[in-house]
Amino acid sequence: MDNSEKLQATLRDLQATRQQSMTLSSQIKEFEVTLDALNKQDATKKVYRQIGALLFEVEDKDEMKDQLISSIETLKEHLLLMEKQDKELKQKYDLLVSEIENSNE
Repeated sequence: MDNSEKLQATLRDLQATRQQSMTLSSQIKEFEVTLDALNKQDATKKVYRQIGALLFEVEDKDEMKDQLISSIETLKEHLLLMEKQDKELKQKYDLLVSEIENSNE
């Protein structure tokens, strides 16, 4: 594979990583909003959880909060990995661009 093909492959990987990062950020925000709403919910009111096309009453709100917190933490860890991968791919991309420019001189 020549440098031009490597550059194109790296660019595709970089774009895919950035798309995944945006998706993860969106999921984190959604879960944080859900957790915030759950924390503000009156303790006397029922809470429901959607599973597939059905809604089920949540019997243990604290367990649901713990699940949301755990999911947020897991997503944030994954986002950090994606950001690290993005940085590495950007460095690889810049190096390839530099190599291509130097070979054309």
